[in-house]
Amino acid sequence: MNERYMRMAIALAKKGKGKVYTNPLVGCVIVKKNKVISKGWHKYFGGKHAEINALDKAGKNAKGADLYVTLEPCNSYGKRPPCTLAIIKAGIKRVFFSLNDINVSGAKELLEKNGIEIYAGLLKKEAKVLVKEYLEFLRAKPKVTVKAAMTLDGKIATCDYDSKWITCEESRSFVHKMRSHYDAVLVGSSTALKDNPFLTSHSKNLKNSIRVVIDSKLRLPKSYHLFDGAVPTIVIYDSSIKNIPKYLVDKDEVILASVDIKASKKDFNIITEKLNSFSIKRILIEGGSEIIASALFSNSVDDICFFVAPKIIGGKNAVSVVGGIGVNKITESLKVENMKVKKIGIDLLITGCIRKI
Repeated sequence: MNERYMRMAIALAKKGKGKVYTNPLVGCVIVKKNKVISKGWHKYFGGKHAEINALDKAGKNAKGADLYVTLEPCNSYGKRPPCTLAIIKAGIKRVFFSLNDINVSGAKELLEKNGIEIYAGLLKKEAKVLVKEYLEFLRAKPKVTVKAAMTLDGKIATCDYDSKWITCEESRSFVHKMRSHYDAVLVGSSTALKDNPFLTSHSKNLKNSIRVVIDSKLRLPKSYHLFDGAVPTIVIYDSSIKNIPKYLVDKDEVILASVDIKASKKDFNIITEKLNSFSIKRILIEGGSEIIASALFSNSVDDICFFVAPKIIGGKNAVSVVGGIGVNKITESLKVENMKVKKIGIDLLITGCIRKI
């Protein structure tokens, strides 16, 4: 046991600050015969874990070595396969970790069962700073905001689905800044197909949130901006889909997540719970109208942020901001509380909280 190697792992973990988003900062050092043979850290959300990066560099030399890692190795399938299996396969002799992960179960037992010695708690106090935000995210439930840009008559697109641009440049700039305050920005496949959005903050000085697209049938082409690798993208698709396009499987910046899409249309909480499993706690929904309706009437939404432009589209086939079948009686309508109105450019920004049912 050597504290020097764990201090080295803690320093490596800090290299991921601001890049791993809601995941914890993790560093790893592999040592053999008192010599560091490889190092690794979690570099970006959805990327390889620190242990895997270090094991990849060590290769066959990892057999019989000691592994120092700041956080207990994961033991379940999420964005990546379990690190425990990779550690076992590599032939690591001993594992030292600083902190237990409250989101992990059975890791220690599995490693010990496979003849690996486990030592927990090394530099525990020093490593705690790495997981402060991560632990806060794990304890909280996702907060969901619906953002929409509409005309005075509540339309987000014409009958030909033209929507650029409903709001003014100042409003669009405001939205880019808004995105940086969320862990994820979410759209549906119809919106993505029509608009081919970047869903980024459009500024080097602002954090880009994780992009989420609900693409039940995996229809989006690989040429779309969502797959440009600039920001990780979570693709939520229907669990009945068996043939996943190769360009999605091979892309490190794409995270695939399956759910029962039919059930999620009735209960949007299925989507938020899936994102919660990725430690995503602040979600900004940007469309389309059916997804907005599903989220609102599933009691999933906390806040609304509606930009209203001084324009009128008209037409019964134009796209309304909230789709779905709606309610039959006014008494069944959702109530907006603490409503505020602010002028941005020539538009109005209306914000408020949805009263929970």
